[in-house]
Amino acid sequence: MKKLTPTFIAVTVCISLYSPNNYAKDNKILKQFQPQNNQRCLVNVPLNNRPSPQKDINEQPINVISDNFKAELPSKAIYTGNVIVTQGNRQINSDQMTLIQSQNQNRDIFLNGNIIYQDDMVELHAEKASMNLVNKEIEIDNSQYHLVGRLGRGSAKKMQFTNNRYLVIKDGSFTSCPIENKTWNIEGSKIIHDNDEQLLEVWDAVFRIANVPVLYTPYLQLPTGSIRRSGLLMPNFSYDSISGIDFSLPIYWNIAPNYDATFTPRIIQKRGIQLQSEGRYLNAIGLGTVAFDWLQYDDQYSKDRKGRRHSNEAGYSNNNYRWLFHWKNEEQINDNWRLTVNSTRVSDNQYITDLGSKYAAETDGYLTQSYTIGYADENWDIDLNYKYFQALYDNLKHQLYRPEPQLNINYYDDIGNFNFKTFSQVSHFVTSGKDNPKTWRFHIEPGLNYALMSSWASLNTEVGFLATHYDQNVPKSNTSKNYLKESINRFLPKFSIDGKMIFERNINTFTGYTQTLEPRVKYLYIPYRNQSRIDKYDSSLLQSDYIGLFREQPYSGLDRIPSANKIATGITTRIYDDDQVEKFNLSVGQIYYFTRSKTGDYRSPIDKDTGTLTWATDNFWRIDNNMVFRSGIQYDTRIDKISLANAIFEYRVSENKMAQFSYRYANKKYIDNIEVDKGNIPYKQNISQFGIMTSWPLTDNINAVGSLFYDIDNKQIADDFIGIHYEDCCWGVSLQYGRKIVDWNSVSRASKYENKFSINFELRGFNQNSNTIAKMLDFGLLPYKTAFDENYGTK
Repeated sequence: MKKLTPTFIAVTVCISLYSPNNYAKDNKILKQFQPQNNQRCLVNVPLNNRPSPQKDINEQPINVISDNFKAELPSKAIYTGNVIVTQGNRQINSDQMTLIQSQNQNRDIFLNGNIIYQDDMVELHAEKASMNLVNKEIEIDNSQYHLVGRLGRGSAKKMQFTNNRYLVIKDGSFTSCPIENKTWNIEGSKIIHDNDEQLLEVWDAVFRIANVPVLYTPYLQLPTGSIRRSGLLMPNFSYDSISGIDFSLPIYWNIAPNYDATFTPRIIQKRGIQLQSEGRYLNAIGLGTVAFDWLQYDDQYSKDRKGRRHSNEAGYSNNNYRWLFHWKNEEQINDNWRLTVNSTRVSDNQYITDLGSKYAAETDGYLTQSYTIGYADENWDIDLNYKYFQALYDNLKHQLYRPEPQLNINYYDDIGNFNFKTFSQVSHFVTSGKDNPKTWRFHIEPGLNYALMSSWASLNTEVGFLATHYDQNVPKSNTSKNYLKESINRFLPKFSIDGKMIFERNINTFTGYTQTLEPRVKYLYIPYRNQSRIDKYDSSLLQSDYIGLFREQPYSGLDRIPSANKIATGITTRIYDDDQVEKFNLSVGQIYYFTRSKTGDYRSPIDKDTGTLTWATDNFWRIDNNMVFRSGIQYDTRIDKISLANAIFEYRVSENKMAQFSYRYANKKYIDNIEVDKGNIPYKQNISQFGIMTSWPLTDNINAVGSLFYDIDNKQIADDFIGIHYEDCCWGVSLQYGRKIVDWNSVSRASKYENKFSINFELRGFNQNSNTIAKMLDFGLLPYKTAFDENYGTK
């Protein structure tokens, strides 16, 4: 950090002057926090409240009002005393105006004394000005100007208007600081403001901070609106204890209205120079993003490989270069056909942890490359999918099965009062493990549904049949899999009945509120079939939250379909106000097994016990418009303990004033039951973490932002950061410091932390699409997610 000199900071601020606006990229947090204009900064900004003309303003009549009028025929007219000249929505006030018409029909106006000119573009004050009524050009000497309705002002020795579009300033200055604020300004021999393009161009530009020159450039371009244009974006500067200083400068290329690209040279002190690139496209049938990052030689990665810094069995690649590729594409080819791609791949297991990426999270254990082409009409929904998983841990590398390819076919039709549907799937599973079986799986699942519906109740009855065939090619070298059968069939009928009711009443105690009571009962029957001779390819146990209680299958995928003779019961109560806004809900439910649920796989955690095995609750409480509470609890009678729990409370007044408290818990015995393969258990104890995340204004100009996630069982901080953002009507700066656990030291038996520091500058009046507070809340390992979102917790 000793290398972070004031000169470097000044240069960083200056580079931000080149930052043009571009349209906001997709970001959930930015959608939650819409930036707002600070009205304090617009107090002295001039406004043009006169209505805009319906026709060309240059074709509008000119009206003149004055205290005195004198004509000197045939070519001169003099107006004196409170002269007001209007044309459309522009107006000129002055002490004196002289109109001269020459023999060639050229008409000139000369203004003197206390001149105030205003249109929908600019307001200016001067003592002397002239205007040609034929070519509509205006020249003003020694003026002070201010952009109308936005930050931006300055002075000029000479100013000229051309075509009601260009404002040309000679020997002038520009700043977006309010009046009486001289924090920074730009001086130039020539400044042109293009009102249509919302662009400011400066020649021989000198950037001054507190009237001290800090940067000269022969040409400078600044945006004054939201139109996209090529140029430099805001630079980013950060520091962490492992990689050192990290500086990047994005370069934006506005290729066409529907194509753009960003190239970002990134200098990482202990690693090297990385080039990040991203291209975005929008065509008649869809949109997409392609990104590629490249680092030719990573010094720190080479040292880590020799010293084996990571102890999490992530493994090291032999290459010195590092790269990331990402492609996301969504195409609706026509009314029936669609094409979807979502692919992210990296050069090595530590790439996300070491270099970071907005396309993938380091908390994920693998990256997915998915390619899908689909067809849909009134009766059919078909998709052909190819998936590849890149494991980020060596112990997962040879265990992940991937469908190459997988064909899904859904057929829907109505037969009288019955709904008929058929789900079919053909999958080819492969894995990089040479001793693991490569398998074809064929599945078909027809079903017939009959539903009775009313405004207060529903009853759904369904019968179906599940037929699956496996061709498992088991290598002879793998004796541990010799229990698998090469060719095996599985046939399972099923029956379910699902009933719901809604009771409603007005709450007498609280006027204006309505309460509902919604009981639900679902019975499911599936007979037992021994599935111990089938391997698990895409099946894993799902959570039994309240919604999960009514799920037919406790497993994802099709390899494990347990027998079922069970009934799931639950009840939900909701409270609505007069505007039908849900203020409160509470759900409680259980699953009762009449007979033991079995798959024949004795390693399965569900092949045991009868009776009530799972209780689950879910709760939402909108305390008021600014406070929300959510919680969920799952109780497992097999371990006689709470298996999973979570709670979150959020207080939010505005985008920069919020506090969120959260808690999450997972019982170790429950994890042991789910993770049959003990080598894959990521935790050796209960997960019990408390978190707080907040953004809070300390003054009108200073906001504090921070988060803390504390592991109660391990008695250590898992992730935390703190930041300060200063912002006035002229400029802003953000400082953040944080740390997170990145590894485990087996010698000292302690967690290893990575420390990170960042600093960012901004000049007010530019890049108004950004929201600094929202970006700061995304600084930590666990980014901010609002509890006010109706889809909170869903995937």
